[in-house]
Amino acid sequence: MAGRETWLFDIRRPERALDLLMPRIRVESYDRLVDGSFYDRFADAEGPVASAYLLSAAPNDHKRFPKAFLDLEHLRQSARADRFRVHHLAETPEEADLIIFVEVSSAAGHYFERVRRHPIYRFFHGKSYLFSSTDRIVPFLPGIYASVERSWYWPNWARSGHYLGIREDRELRYEPNQRSPSYLFSFVGLTKTHPVRRRLVELRHHDALVIDTEAISSEARRRTHPPPTTDEYRRRYADSIRDSAFVLCPRGGGTATFRLFETMMVGRAPVIVSDEWVPPEGPNWENFSLRVKEAEVARIPAMLEAYASEAASMGETARAAWLDWFSEQSSFHRVVDWCLDLEASASSRAGVRRYAPYVQMLRPYHSARWVAKRLGLGD
Repeated sequence: MAGRETWLFDIRRPERALDLLMPRIRVESYDRLVDGSFYDRFADAEGPVASAYLLSAAPNDHKRFPKAFLDLEHLRQSARADRFRVHHLAETPEEADLIIFVEVSSAAGHYFERVRRHPIYRFFHGKSYLFSSTDRIVPFLPGIYASVERSWYWPNWARSGHYLGIREDRELRYEPNQRSPSYLFSFVGLTKTHPVRRRLVELRHHDALVIDTEAISSEARRRTHPPPTTDEYRRRYADSIRDSAFVLCPRGGGTATFRLFETMMVGRAPVIVSDEWVPPEGPNWENFSLRVKEAEVARIPAMLEAYASEAASMGETARAAWLDWFSEQSSFHRVVDWCLDLEASASSRAGVRRYAPYVQMLRPYHSARWVAKRLGLGD
């Protein structure tokens, strides 16, 4: 980090004493950031400067885990596109200030077993962190989790994060001169992932678009018609966001949802319906989003009527927050900053509370999954 010389053995980083005892480990090697005058205007050298080594503990088995390295590649791309140009990629774990495992839970083990067994983690666990946007997790390692639960949230151990793969495309993108929305609010999506979604599709309002895509597919099959294709669903979903002043963003299998960050990207105002969701630190969420308790969804139509005049400005503020915190040009910088915050509080993680993740394994979902694995019924 800035202002600190890196020695072969640094008493402040005792794990580096292993450099004296073992050959240099090299699992992945990535190019350093490419210089580009376009990004110089965004340069901001304030705060600590850190080098981060990115890798995954997932097996190289594309047939079983076709998306295992997708988030890792997204974060690498973000590092290359980084508009802040403060932190940079390290080529080896020894020289890195931070080691970040970027994982899809199913590929790295449902409870990140492959990370915890990985030689780099075992040698350098003192500076290793995890990034995962998987829905149902137990945060066994300090790191950034998109769906960390409020009931178990300990900011010295884990921070709330986002989804790295959200990018503008032909269907879902921001349009600077967007037409006025036709609907006050909308929700187009599956209802089976959480009970609160079933309550949302029961809402009625003359300026609302509420579609249960699961019911549409079931009806099509019943009538022996082909259900909508993935492209058709994507177009309908994108159109619903662009054509709505507010977009309902309920939780699904996890506390977070892609829909929230996609809504921000497009420049619409999100309505967050997820009691256990923890907002990622940084953006002023109250300036551009509304939160509704899961038990109070019935009041959404009246509430949004009251906020209708503020929807456009909230949407533009949401877009600005997405660009600054969650876009491809910002994600690498923000993830490293969050990990540096965790590193600064490392000494507070030495107590009994660090065993809290093991207590979570007593919860029915996780205990059932663990038993299934022990019986050879799961990965």
